Amino acid sequence: MRKKKILAVATNSNNAIGKGKPTGLWLSELTHFVDIVMQAGYEVDIASPSGGKIPLDIVRHSLDKQLKDKSNAMFMRIPRLKQALENSLAISKINVADYQAIYLAGGHGAMFDFRQSEALQNKLTDFYSSDKILSGVCHGVAGFIDTKDQSGNRIVKNKKITGFSNFEDKLAEAIEHLPFLLETDLKNAGAIYRKNLIPFTSRIETEHNFITGQNPASAKAVGKAVVKMLQANKK
Repeated sequence: MRKKKILAVATNSNNAIGKGKPTGLWLSELTHFVDIVMQAGYEVDIASPSGGKIPLDIVRHSLDKQLKDKSNAMFMRIPRLKQALENSLAISKINVADYQAIYLAGGHGAMFDFRQSEALQNKLTDFYSSDKILSGVCHGVAGFIDTKDQSGNRIVKNKKITGFSNFEDKLAEAIEHLPFLLETDLKNAGAIYRKNLIPFTSRIETEHNFITGQNPASAKAVGKAVVKMLQANKK
């Protein structure tokens, strides 16, 4: 029997933002999703644009503090998953046919290498063309801005999409240090961008095979929505 697998992608970037503070993956944006889909019986592989190390954003909250989160602690107790943070799969080596869905985790690092990675863009086009589920949360949604279908059209155009808002980036004291603004560029790409009026509260948007979450608080909801869609489609 073929394994039910989902591919999760995290950043390789630790580019500095705000007074030279290094960034990276916001750990819970990966672990909360992984926790939900693994409980539902799906196996998860972890990749990154270049493969290898996935840096963690631990400037605002130390790793010890982050490990008080149950999903973070669970993730770090599973050797295969913990090791993936040091030696993730290179996205260029991924076989799309092996997976039912792809998930783009956030953290400010994703703003520096998701949209910019030709290898990731090519795989996202392949996932989309294969009618697989595309999902992402927070800054991970940046990976979808420039993704095109096989006809060269942006896949976010005219689709309801959410992701970290400009106001949330302002509150995070990051807005002046980013290469672009997620909300702004999603709108410029033709997406129907939606957000909660209250920042940092959970929100997801679902349209066809697209599932996106606004911020870190949305990662579990994205996982639940992906599982629900997979089960409905019997993939």
